[in-house]
Amino acid sequence: MSSTAVIGGAGKTGQAILGALAARHLESRSLTRADIDLNTGAGLVESLRGCHALYALAPNFHPDEVAIAKRVVDAAREAGVTRVVFHSVLQPQLSAMPHHLAKSRAEEVVINSGLEWAILQPGPYAQNFTPEVVGALGYRADAPFSFVDLADVGQAAVRLLTDGATTYGIFEACGPTTSVSEVASLLGWQVQERAFTPSDDSYAQK
Repeated sequence: MSSTAVIGGAGKTGQAILGALAARHLESRSLTRADIDLNTGAGLVESLRGCHALYALAPNFHPDEVAIAKRVVDAAREAGVTRVVFHSVLQPQLSAMPHHLAKSRAEEVVINSGLEWAILQPGPYAQNFTPEVVGALGYRADAPFSFVDLADVGQAAVRLLTDGATTYGIFEACGPTTSVSEVASLLGWQVQERAFTPSDDSYAQK
């Protein structure tokens, strides 16, 4: 039985997808920095050989995401992968958010790859509201968001990887609209807002 490869398998999203694949008794292959270099493409073709499907996930806020998408789909074709599911973001067309626009351009690379494809556009994760993650956030506390649970993202990813009816489809994964302030209030947490500039080192390190 051929495998499904998951780029970024060591991260929280990759782990959720690998767990959902395992729950369905589907063979999977986790690709991490130890196996591949997304900045150069090294190791991609070799790591993808024998896989029929690929979940493509780039590092958060990577400045070269479009080039990464090109390297990934080129390697997938060479390795014989027939289906790619791309991990995008909810509302990638937002021009005020450069990392969203980069996702939109990367989506176009996948769409024009010549492979079977599907795209998942998840909202921010509910798991961001944990003591290990919460810190400085790069948006207003009252900004509206549609949070989604990582387990649901994993289940949705498996559906797109395995269900031919989703081929050439773009799917949003989201929940009820709320805000950081509202969620923090429910959790009994305090929220303080500060203004940061893009050059502020203390923000960049968060």
